[in-house]
Amino acid sequence: MDGSWLWEQLTLYPPWTGLWLALSFLLAALTGGATRLLAPDSAPIVRVIRWVLWPYIGLILGVLSPRLMGVSDIPWDSGLRVGVVLLAGIVALLVTVRIGLHTDRKRPPVTPLSGGSLGFLLSVSGAQEFHWCFLRGAVWEFLLSSPTTNQIPLYWAVWISAALSLPGIFVHSRHSAERLIAAVILLTTTTLFLYTRNFWLCWLLHLSISVILQSGLPRRQPAA
Repeated sequence: MDGSWLWEQLTLYPPWTGLWLALSFLLAALTGGATRLLAPDSAPIVRVIRWVLWPYIGLILGVLSPRLMGVSDIPWDSGLRVGVVLLAGIVALLVTVRIGLHTDRKRPPVTPLSGGSLGFLLSVSGAQEFHWCFLRGAVWEFLLSSPTTNQIPLYWAVWISAALSLPGIFVHSRHSAERLIAAVILLTTTTLFLYTRNFWLCWLLHLSISVILQSGLPRRQPAA
């Protein structure tokens, strides 16, 4: 890969996709460190705002492509059937697992979902999926502008972006069960995006898995 081309991607001259990606990770480090030191309780809401606001600014400025992010110009005719079948199959499998766990009498009590927690999952799943689609679209556009010929840029883009998202999962999730759920969501929504290029279906799958699996997490006992 040409070093001069890579440098151009990180400068203040178009195209700015590489620079926007780099600034995204810098912003994540700065906001994460600041909230952890100054206001730890506000970290989740700050993270959600960053997930949505930074890609949204990129879309407004024309740095990012809404088509590559799966937000608009979606190939519904070719991807909807595959997407619905894949989504339904994953959800059915997870429901089966959830039913099996529910009937296990040895499991500790679980926390039921309320209307407030469902609304919270709706917001967080949408924000996180929007951020993941931003990474997928930005890496995809980054690869398309590369002087090196790449026959399958979408394939590499979705898995590179998944690898870039993994560190955030381990940083933001405090418990191994939450990390496992987040990893499952990342893997399944990445696969769905690969076949459908559809943010909205990925959001629906993200929310469905969150509701099915997170409602099955053991209830945390209060500290003595």
